[in-house]
Amino acid sequence: MSISNERVIILEEFQKKYNLKFTNIELLNQAFIHTSFTNENNIDVLNSYERLEFLGDAVLKLIVSDILYNHFPEYQEGKLTRLRAEIVSDRHIFEYAKQLDFENLIVLGKNEKKQGGQKKESILACAFEALLGAIYLEYKNFGYNKTYEFINENFIDDILMTENKISILNPKAILQEYTQGINQKLPVYNLIDEKGKEHDKTFYVEVSFQDKTIGKGSAKSIKQAQVEAAIDAINNLGINKEK
Repeated sequence: MSISNERVIILEEFQKKYNLKFTNIELLNQAFIHTSFTNENNIDVLNSYERLEFLGDAVLKLIVSDILYNHFPEYQEGKLTRLRAEIVSDRHIFEYAKQLDFENLIVLGKNEKKQGGQKKESILACAFEALLGAIYLEYKNFGYNKTYEFINENFIDDILMTENKISILNPKAILQEYTQGINQKLPVYNLIDEKGKEHDKTFYVEVSFQDKTIGKGSAKSIKQAQVEAAIDAINNLGINKEK
């Protein structure tokens, strides 16, 4: 897929800012190509970021696992797993993508752009994972080290502070205790959307209380999406407990 000179300049500026050097500029560009663009322009979907996202998702989980394992030797497996789930959640990496100014890098179809796709959590989070996949491939035998370096240089403080932000071991139970303390009512979880192929779906859940949405979450399972929604609600409500 051809890239305009203007686009090349934008990608080169991005690389300089974040200490990257792609010999394959098409690979870097692909990390920002949404399927709405390929669909509208009759381009093979393999030119979108989907395959890179698949790879980057796995690389991100490994890097975060590596960081948590080495920085928190006293934590048991369950606590490490919960921290990792929060750090690699769409909600969390969406914030990373915004920090990197992905809104100005993502390439969308006209209709998706009109709908504000450049600001959508799911799209930017997926593009962030795709970028990691692209870095991993570009640097070949040093791909893991370079991707780790990229995460470490730009997001290590946020990763290590995640526990302080959520301080949650059982978010659904904590939220339930909070709502019952108000009026004996339970929070209500609703599946509002699901996207992706049958074998690789992402589920989107909202949790409400007193007919008001208090949190949102997304994950590869409905159960985990509910947990993410509960964490979001706890943060939104300013609840700070740990069981």
